[in-house]
Parts: sequence; structure tokens; C-alpha cells
Amino acid sequence: MDGAAQDAERAAGLTDDLSLGESVKRAVSAVRESIDAELSLVRLRAAIVGSAAKWIAILGVIAFITAFGMIVTLMIGAIMALAPLWGLGLALLAVTGAALLAILLCGWGISVQINRIKRVVP
Repeated sequence: MDGAAQDAERAAGLTDDLSLGESVKRAVSAVRESIDAELSLVRLRAAIVGSAAKWIAILGVIAFITAFGMIVTLMIGAIMALAPLWGLGLALLAVTGAALLAILLCGWGISVQINRIKRVVP
């Protein structure tokens, strides 16, 4: 091949006649591009997880407030239903006692789960 054809091939990047320094520069450039792409993907995932966590928290608070309101309404209804049969004081004590029993059972369940975790995680 003549000199002009070789120069044209080099300019077009068609030859494998690269120096070691140029090969290293290209490899470093490719690695940087790969790292930048991976970091962009990690940032995107973090943004998606952050947004989802925000909505989970918001919806959880709404569900908690709604459940609390429902439980209060249920307790008032139970008192109103039992008041004609047992009297207001006894109905109030019965509903309050049932609520305290439910709280104690939940606390016992939490205690069991904490002890289970303590056995697994030293």
C-alpha cells in the first residue's frame, strides 16, 4: 500500500497500528464510560427507591390514621350496643377490657418476635 492509503486508513480508524499509549487511553476511556453508565443506573435506582419509600410512608400513615378511626368507631358502637343490655358503666368496662386484652396480646406477640430475633442475631 502506498503512504496516502495508509494515512487514510489510520485517519478512518481502520488499522490496528495503535501505539501502546493510545491503546491504554482507549481502554481507560471505555472503562470510564462503563463506570459512568453504571453510576447513572445506580442513581436512577436510588431515585426510584427513594420515591417509592416516600409513597410507602405516606400511604402507611394514611392507613394507620384510618385504622385508628375505625377502631375508635367500633369501640363506640360496641359501647352503644351493650349499654342497653348491661348499662353504660359495665359496657364501657367490657369494651375497654377487650381493648386492653388485644393490646396485651399484641405486646406478647412483639415480645416473642424480639426474642426470636435475639436468638438468631447475637
